[in-house]
Amino acid sequence: MDPGSDSMPSLPSGAPGSHLLERSVHPAGSGKLPSPLGSPLISRSTNDMHDVDIDDIDLLPPIYDKPVASAENIPLSPGLSPQVPRKTLLVMKFGGTSVAGPEQLKRVASIIRDALDDRPVVVLSAMGKTTNHLLAAASKALDHGEVDISVIRATHEQTLRELGVEVPACVTDLLAELERLMNGVALLREISMQTRDRIVSFGERLSVRTFDAYFNASKDKSKPAKYFDSWQLGLRTTSGSGSADSAFSQVEVLPESYDEIQRNFADLKLDYTYVPIVTGYIAQDSKGVITTLGRDGSDLTATVIGVAVKASEVQIWKDVSGIQSIDPRVCALAKPVRILTFEEAAELSTFGAKVVHPAAVLPAWSAGIPMSVRNSMAPELPGTRIVKELGNPQSDRSGAVAAISSKSGITVIVIRSSRMLGQHGFLAHIFSVFNKFEVSVDVIATSEVTVSLTLDQGYKPIDLVGLLSALREVSTVDVLQNMAMLTLITAKQDSVTVLKESFAVFNDMGVKIEMISHGASNVNVTFVLPGEKLLPVSQKLHEVFFEK
Repeated sequence: MDPGSDSMPSLPSGAPGSHLLERSVHPAGSGKLPSPLGSPLISRSTNDMHDVDIDDIDLLPPIYDKPVASAENIPLSPGLSPQVPRKTLLVMKFGGTSVAGPEQLKRVASIIRDALDDRPVVVLSAMGKTTNHLLAAASKALDHGEVDISVIRATHEQTLRELGVEVPACVTDLLAELERLMNGVALLREISMQTRDRIVSFGERLSVRTFDAYFNASKDKSKPAKYFDSWQLGLRTTSGSGSADSAFSQVEVLPESYDEIQRNFADLKLDYTYVPIVTGYIAQDSKGVITTLGRDGSDLTATVIGVAVKASEVQIWKDVSGIQSIDPRVCALAKPVRILTFEEAAELSTFGAKVVHPAAVLPAWSAGIPMSVRNSMAPELPGTRIVKELGNPQSDRSGAVAAISSKSGITVIVIRSSRMLGQHGFLAHIFSVFNKFEVSVDVIATSEVTVSLTLDQGYKPIDLVGLLSALREVSTVDVLQNMAMLTLITAKQDSVTVLKESFAVFNDMGVKIEMISHGASNVNVTFVLPGEKLLPVSQKLHEVFFEK
């Protein structure tokens, strides 16, 4: 699809989410415009992302346990008159390590200037480890009544001074506001989730102001920068709080955000007179309360903006050269992956790859906006493209497996009950218990009298004791701790060969597979195995599928 066109984004017939698009088309003459996405967007994903710096559930992309986006979320705007040329914008998101200090800011500024002909909209994360430093300062104020924001202050003020730039009032004013807020925490010796979200928001707010000051101080005056807090452009969410420790967030991006963002960028699309520098990760609810999208939520900010403005591409700039065939820390022979489909990227990130925020993939996927993952340390490298579908699978892929990802620290729950035998309603009751405790399930397998499923306690805190107690009222429950999930991204037509070779490895290494998920997704096979076997098995599978 041409991102600059007004045609309605669509998924292939039968693809996950395609029914949502079909449902959104209004009858001719209704006077309503079709919309490419539907229910509110939820920031959900795995823990420990890289830059730390239901309707028809079976038809949705399989990574989500409820709709994170559907066909009514992003309104399409009325087309401009044929006499007015419609020009596209490019969205460029830079993670925390990409803007960590003076040298990094210089590099990012150069990348942006090289892309000026593509009319970039820039989304920034907090600088370096600022989010962690903010949380540490908040804990110190809460636990000891001491206010100390010296590390945060030094990160921004010293960076500007090293760059030869005077610290602007907007930075000093924001630091003063942060100090007042910390004084309040120290005085009251309490902190709410809402206050914590407000505290961590200073990371992105200081980041865009610092970069704006440096960019505009440059001798290159071709295009000035202009910073924005995302809510100034219309990014609104439901009320709630985000997680400081994972990518989980309670908030949902409101549908009206897309229209507002589109309206606020309309003039810039016609006449690109400045470079917008926008805060990632943070938003406001309808009452003006600051909310957060979970760790690495800046990716989601970027794709929401990209879809709203029908961007030519959404680029995620990190400190790695795109997506790798496996985590390089697991296997030194990891190879670059040049192209993935949206579904493959979503599965990879959900099942452990530290690449792109999982919730960020779906808006771009549904609207057909291409994405790429690039290396800010080596901008000349092509990185990884993420597209709707492979143009030529034979030429785009050299093997049956595109990539390998994994998650450790998994809990497996095995539920057994003779009540399941030939009876209806038992599974409904079991899952009502999971719903009561707000627990999300990753992988599930069932038999006549047994249900086995996995939980990722790193994704979101779980009341495991309460959950198990409720389940044991109606069944026998066994718990396996310290398990791991290993996911191979492979097309379904290649899965027989992949399964055969994988089980040959398991057999040779004496590895017991506790569970397997195959068929629920068109693009992956997932194994659940003991955590201590994850590293050697991952290395051996990479050797089998990538090193021969």
